[in-house]
Amino acid sequence: MSSVAVDLGSTRTLLADPAGRLLLDEPTVAAVNVRDGSLVTFGSKALDMVRRAAGEIELVRAVVHGQLQDLELTDRVAETLLTRVRRQVGRRPEVLVSVPSSASGVQRRALERAFKRAGAERVGFVDHAVAAAIGLRLRIDEPVATMVVDAGGGTTEVAVMALGGVVTDASVPVGGDDLDRAVRDACLRSLDLVVSPAVAEQLKIRLGSAWPGPEKKVEVVGRDASNGMVRTVVVSSSELNPAIAEVVRRTVDAAVSCIRSAPPDLANDLLSQGLHLAGSAGLLDGYSRRLATATGIPVHLADQPGLAAVMGAARCLQDSDGAFGPTGDARPRGSR
Repeated sequence: MSSVAVDLGSTRTLLADPAGRLLLDEPTVAAVNVRDGSLVTFGSKALDMVRRAAGEIELVRAVVHGQLQDLELTDRVAETLLTRVRRQVGRRPEVLVSVPSSASGVQRRALERAFKRAGAERVGFVDHAVAAAIGLRLRIDEPVATMVVDAGGGTTEVAVMALGGVVTDASVPVGGDDLDRAVRDACLRSLDLVVSPAVAEQLKIRLGSAWPGPEKKVEVVGRDASNGMVRTVVVSSSELNPAIAEVVRRTVDAAVSCIRSAPPDLANDLLSQGLHLAGSAGLLDGYSRRLATATGIPVHLADQPGLAAVMGAARCLQDSDGAFGPTGDARPRGSR
């Protein structure tokens, strides 16, 4: 039987097969008809359609801070996802979804129902941080503690793992989306300038940092908040980074809390193994250094941090031969 791994993130949705081939990578946004609420399309096509049909189509975030926003929309999104990869995975695939550890039973049942209605034979789940650790090929089944911080678009998942289980974990509803929002708020507060989400994201990439550094400046175009007119402004990193640092602080505090609540005898393991940083928000300049300074543990940034969780879920399918546990969890042999 064919199978597919799904990472339905707040920012991007990723699907991969058990061999680790990425089958789909799309923004987690849906174009919805404003008259009857029907799903028109999903992902990049939704963004393009909204630009062409303003007023008729509404752009809806299917997942916010790791939480489903609309159960009916979830059903339609699941159907769209499996339809797009049906040629590669067949009509009745087994589906493994990586979810935040904070995902409730209601959320998990909603996802299970949605994918089964879309044609899945079976649906299982794996916690996001665990999937990221497996995707990074960490040996979390061994009697040595391993720590992962998975900083995604809508949530940051932290876990200390050993002997195939989670010793302590935390899920914080903060991620890359909040960094973008902090940049927009800083532009409004400091410069009286309204910038688009796309501009805010570029400012985060070019100027944003979680650690003090040399002053950088970028010229951007936005709308004057007072009179609505378009104007060009030079934005400096010093105007944005205090707001960015406050968002990052919440995720760093979660990592520190996990370390403090872990058994003392694991401290030496963490010092020798280091902390592994995954998730697309982990690419923020200075994030690794801020984490290392706060925790006192070396930080290793993944080569492709945004793909860690979906690749880990794919390995679960490959190593477990689709053998979901009685709770719907997939545990790969030799990885947990």
